[in-house]
Amino acid sequence: MIGLILAASLVVSGSAAEDSLLVYCGAGMREPMEEIAGLFEEKEGIEIQYTFGGSAQLLSQIELYQTGDLYMPGARSYIESAMEKGYVDETRDVVYHVPCIITPKGNPAGIDSLQDLAEPGVRVVLGEPTGPAIGKNSKVMLERLGIWEEVEANVVAFSGTVNELLVYISMEQADAAIVWEDLYNPDSMEKVEIPLEMNGIKVVPIGTLVFSEDEEGAEKFMNFVASEEGKAVFTDHGFATYPDPKYEG
Repeated sequence: MIGLILAASLVVSGSAAEDSLLVYCGAGMREPMEEIAGLFEEKEGIEIQYTFGGSAQLLSQIELYQTGDLYMPGARSYIESAMEKGYVDETRDVVYHVPCIITPKGNPAGIDSLQDLAEPGVRVVLGEPTGPAIGKNSKVMLERLGIWEEVEANVVAFSGTVNELLVYISMEQADAAIVWEDLYNPDSMEKVEIPLEMNGIKVVPIGTLVFSEDEEGAEKFMNFVASEEGKAVFTDHGFATYPDPKYEG
């Protein structure tokens, strides 16, 4: 809702402020992207304004308002959809989103695998399957294992952004969640890795929007995010950067 209000206000005012770019960005990348924005502004003198949210929600905003400069969803499929609709032209691949299971500190329910999420009585929180990239991805992984219906019966809440899942776990309102590995906080939760053969690892891209009124600035920011300097920020925040043979093999 906040993202919708922000986007609407920017439309009313015409666009993002002068010498600024509006970027629709997946909520799971907030921290590194805010840091990258500061570095870019210092270097180029161009301010970055973000609308953070779930990937599907952001694409709906782009379709509705048809304004802004860049789109950075949590997986390639969303930007491919935006390209098919004619909203995105150039793209760059930046990092990987690697799903993992998180539990409250001490893992009180003894969760060791995706299959454990299907056990009776386990309280699970997941991203909304039609919303953020993590929600769509989680459903695909669980369907592939043939346990989606059992896990769905254990879901106590679906969330619109991956960040909300962290709150359920830190407050011990659920026994397990599937989130991106880079969001794992060892101080307040435990992590259970998902084997590569079962995992749904996604490449995170960034693309320029066709309605940008500053095409040169938008391309500069896209290239900066995908540069070694930009990727170094993601590495500092626990992301695996693209390309990586481990995930491309």
